[in-house]
Amino acid sequence: MRREEFGTGDNRLVLVLGWGNRPEHAGVQWLVEQLTDAGYRVTAFEIPTTITDFGAEWLAPVAEYVADLDEYRLLSHSTGGLIARHVEADDQLRTRTYLSPWWGFAGSMQNLVVSLAMKLPISTPILPIGDGDETEELGALVTEEAVADGPDRAAPTFLREARRGQSSMPPFDERDMVFYTPSDAVVGTHAIEAQTPPGNRITYDGGHELFCSRCREDRIGEVLAAVDRGLAGIQ
Repeated sequence: MRREEFGTGDNRLVLVLGWGNRPEHAGVQWLVEQLTDAGYRVTAFEIPTTITDFGAEWLAPVAEYVADLDEYRLLSHSTGGLIARHVEADDQLRTRTYLSPWWGFAGSMQNLVVSLAMKLPISTPILPIGDGDETEELGALVTEEAVADGPDRAAPTFLREARRGQSSMPPFDERDMVFYTPSDAVVGTHAIEAQTPPGNRITYDGGHELFCSRCREDRIGEVLAAVDRGLAGIQ
């Protein structure tokens, strides 16, 4: 799993990106700049887009890294939010903030084809994705380069392991905060709303990637408050 470091602040922040996100994408760079300007030293994880084992290939690299930190904050997006949900809430973890976490499949993925595909032991990306308006789905400020750079096919084992991670999530920690858009077509918002108490979730209008949404300047203050103090920073 690729790992990049940004900033020289005293406060450590671990950022687990979503499926297909890269640190060099303009929207991610914007988010990282907000965090480093706020005084954080950011460690960003770019996750592999094809896996065969959720625990070994997605969770373990993050969990092993944070285990060596004296203190840190955890920020995640989409599939990164599924990984972050499994990170142990020990004394080292100060806050955990989710952006559009992938805790359930969107309605478009809840069909017989996907269900059958997940049973195939195939780790080669063969299933087409992204047949909609990706700018509309991700956010108005997403760049053409980021869209073109993202995967256009998914492996059956990727879907299988994502489902496995979703079915084994620990209970929601009521100190955590979740930001999401109710019209998100990429992840299942029903799962976010079913598992997150109303007081722990903040909605926005503008696509799956808050950092590529037109409202990002209006919402980043709340995100930084949540990163700093969790639920207590919002109340």
